[in-house]
Amino acid sequence: MSDINAFISSLRDGIKGDVLSDEYTLGIYATDASVYQIRPLAVVLPEDEEDVHKAVNLAGKFSITILPRGGGTSLAGQTVGQSMILDFSKYMNRVLEFNPEQRWVRVQPGIVYDVLNDYLKPHRLHFAPDPATASRANIGGMVGNNSSGTKSILYGKTVDHVLEAKVILADGTPLHFKTLSSGEYEEKISY
Repeated sequence: MSDINAFISSLRDGIKGDVLSDEYTLGIYATDASVYQIRPLAVVLPEDEEDVHKAVNLAGKFSITILPRGGGTSLAGQTVGQSMILDFSKYMNRVLEFNPEQRWVRVQPGIVYDVLNDYLKPHRLHFAPDPATASRANIGGMVGNNSSGTKSILYGKTVDHVLEAKVILADGTPLHFKTLSSGEYEEKISY
């Protein structure tokens, strides 16, 4: 237990966002839309990418597993576990960039599906997957689960609409997934 306390203390000292470890919060985050109930070790609400990097690196240092989460709408228990929960929905929930001509948008993982589509609607655009939990589902979770919906045969799944993704691996390594030109690919593999 002292390692968990030291971990939580290190989180509180190292990040700008919220670090929650009270019984009430841990009880809430122990459940999602599934039948599972597993109490997390701590809940982190990162304010920005720097907070995410710090939290992930501290989890690695303390050998704590990491579980990203947003709305907790998963039906198979993907958002519960005895881990450090990273909940992006409080602070990392914005549209960062939008190009209506090229029909793409760059968002943070905590933005809610319906909020994104409300933003796109005046431009006669929408993010096509249509999960039943659209008013609560976060885009980051939709990417992680490859969400679809009843219209996926017509509009496709989440994977069919993601152009790029910036991710942080469990060891703290940042990666940027995107399609590369032949020249970019050759440069990348020549390192």
